[in-house]
Formats: sequence, C-alpha cells, structure tokens
Amino acid sequence: MKRNDKFVLEKIDNSIYLLPVGQMIAEYNKGIKINETCEFIWQQLEQEISFDDLVGKCAEYFDAEEEDIENLRKDIETLIRSLKDRGMLEGSQSIFKCSCSLCRNGDPVLSPKYTGFKEDTDDISETVTKCQPEKVGSYVIGGLSVLFYGDDRYFYESFEEFKDKNDYTDDGFNSSSVMKIQVTNIEELFENAENEGEFFDLEGEDADTETSDIDQELRKEKNATVLIHHNELTVLEYPEEYVLFFHSLSGIEELHLLKDGSCARFYCEQPSDEVRLNLFYAIRIAFLIFALNKNRVMLHSCSILFNEKVWAFSAPSGTGKSTHCGIWKKLFDTPVVNGDLNLIGLENGIPYVYGTPWCGTSGIFENRKRTLGGIILLKQSSNNRIEALSEENKILYVQQRLTTSVWDKIMLEKTFEIVSEIVKVIYVKRLHCNMNDEAGYLIHDDIVLSL
Repeated sequence: MKRNDKFVLEKIDNSIYLLPVGQMIAEYNKGIKINETCEFIWQQLEQEISFDDLVGKCAEYFDAEEEDIENLRKDIETLIRSLKDRGMLEGSQSIFKCSCSLCRNGDPVLSPKYTGFKEDTDDISETVTKCQPEKVGSYVIGGLSVLFYGDDRYFYESFEEFKDKNDYTDDGFNSSSVMKIQVTNIEELFENAENEGEFFDLEGEDADTETSDIDQELRKEKNATVLIHHNELTVLEYPEEYVLFFHSLSGIEELHLLKDGSCARFYCEQPSDEVRLNLFYAIRIAFLIFALNKNRVMLHSCSILFNEKVWAFSAPSGTGKSTHCGIWKKLFDTPVVNGDLNLIGLENGIPYVYGTPWCGTSGIFENRKRTLGGIILLKQSSNNRIEALSEENKILYVQQRLTTSVWDKIMLEKTFEIVSEIVKVIYVKRLHCNMNDEAGYLIHDDIVLSL
C-alpha cells in the first residue's frame, strides 16, 4: 500500500485535513478532516508498506496491548478501506477518466511539439527575447506588469482597458518581476522552420533534423510528470516549466509556461475571432500562476461596491451570486465591480481587489484597485439567516471558492497562506438565503454593524 501523492496533508488552524491537488481536483475528489491517528497512518504510507507492517508500526507507536491488536487491525482495515474508496491510495481508482487514447489504451504521455525554455542559460528573458515576435504593448493587469508579443489580432479587445501608458520595455525588469506573453503563429513558424529550428522542435519533413534529435534526447532525460489530464486540459510538468494542451479551446496548440508564470509562450493557429476568444481564456490560466507567485488569488464571486469597499458574494455556479448582487443594486443602488471573478490579495496588511478583464459571461469588470471589505459565502435556503464562521471554516470555505490552479502541494500551501492572511482582516460570513429582498436587507444590516 502507498498513499496517492495527489492528496496532501494540510493543517488549518487546529485541524488536520487531507486535501486534493492536481488530477484529484480535476476529478472533483473531496478532502477529509482527519485525527492524529489517521495522520500517523498517512505518514507511514509515504513509502510502500504491507498491511501487517502497518499494523505493527501502529501497535508500537500507540503502545497497544496484545489483547488490543485484533481490534487495532479492524480499525486500520476500516480506515484503509475508506481511503481506498476516496482514491487516496495508489491504485485504488483510475487516475485518468476521460476516453482519449492516453486513458483508453495506456498510450505514451502527450509530447510537446515545440521546444520550451532553454536550460543552458541563466537568463531566461534573453532566450525569450531572441525568438519572440514583435512586442504589441505593455499592460497592467491585476496590478501586475504584463508584456504582450505577437500579432495584435490575437489579443482580445478587453485587454485594451489595461494598456499601460508608460509603455514599459524589458529594460529594468528581471525575469520574474514582469510577465511576458508571447503568441507564435504556427503556420508562419513552419514556413520559417529552417531559420527558427534552433528554438522549435518541429515534426515532419521541414524540421531541422539535427536539432530535433537533440531535443528528443533532452526530453528522454527529463521525463514529464502528468499533473492534470481530462477532456479539457492536460498539464505536463518539466523541471523548469509546465506544458499545457487545451483540448477544448480550438486554435491553441500548446502553451509553455515557466513555473513562476513570468514567461508564457503560446503556439496558435492563424488569428481569428474564435482563436482570439479561446486565447483570452487560456491566458487567464497562465496569468493566475504568475499572480499566485505575487500573492494574489482569484475568487469565484460577484462583487459590489458599498461604503467605498468591495464586497464579494461567492458560491458555486447557479447558486445566485448575480441575483443577490441585483438585489443590492435594487435596494441600495450599489454598482457591480466584477460579475464573476475577483482577484484578491494583501499589501502591507491591507486587503485589495484588483481589476482584471476576466468576468465570466457577465461582461462587467473594471480596471481599478479597491479595498476589499468582505466575502459573503452564499448557500441556498428557504429561510434567511447569517452564520458566523470559525477561523478554520473561513479559510477552508474561501479556499474552496478559488479558481486559481492548485496543481501540487506548493501551490496548495501558497493559496492557503494567502487566504489565511486575507480572512483575518475582512468580514467573512455565510448567508443562508432564499434570494428575496429580505436576504439583502439582512446581510446589509449586518455588514453596516461591522463597519
């Protein structure tokens, strides 16, 4: 037996949880709260261990008497069965569930068609600059500097709201202080394969054979780890970068992304309305990796402006976030700040909401940094009432509503660190509500009392 490394142990306040990351999140596996006994057993499962050896270690650790061994075996057997049912042990369930050939036939992991970022230079930005298209412009998104490179027809019009008047260049930035997003037209790339073969591993007759062979050997030495794989997305992890395949976003062939998010290289088909829109969504995934490294996470929520602060109403899709913001608009004339996604973070102890162009299908966003007043977690109910939450539940419930990617333990811990600090200084409560005017008055009055 051995534990599934797609679940990690995380301590929240005074409690211990086993929480999913990567593929287990993609498959909607849920975490569980555990006690110290289960924590000890989980630690023993780090390496392959037989059931009898596990019982022996537990008997020794808990100083069990001989007559208690049989009951101990039964308790451990029950726990192991529960962990298996939840997919928390290796081999207890299929890791991949989609119907593609990789899952169906056990085919090799998808291999990138194009080379990523070179390992033979200490200056990643130098490598990017040598092979990137012409710069489109400088932007400030979510308070972070972003440079776009490529044909301007690739970039969605919403980005224009975030154009930086200072028009920054690469000068003055190191490889992690600004995000560089490069979009390469694969059709033009193939036309110029002979000249660009140093940087791109192309398949077919036009490929630079010598370079291609070298790159293939490099890939054999650094096997990819599959972090996510389903019908919409595959994420491969290499030592210095991630490679993403967007199965449901046509026109985007690959994304190579440095692990800190500072450089994103997209390979796309010719610019079109469809490709531009799909790329808009794909850029969000890359941007959120960069933002996470800058201590910002994105909350699935509809937000309003009240008392010069932003108040975010968060819940699963279809619960009534937009409906509740509409109630506030009707009752208190509060404008909507963002209709679906709010980037939040902390600066010098002050919580903020940062403007980004991503807002779901609402079309409502703004390019402005505002103070975050609170997060209201909505839960449908026939009766309206406000539930005060423990610090542990504030952290856990807000964490569950993030759209920021959590592909591994490091990302999970980073998001918990950010959320833990934010919820300490803002209003966070759960509103059980039926979405009538009474619900709006109830939470409004409670917020006013908290100011």
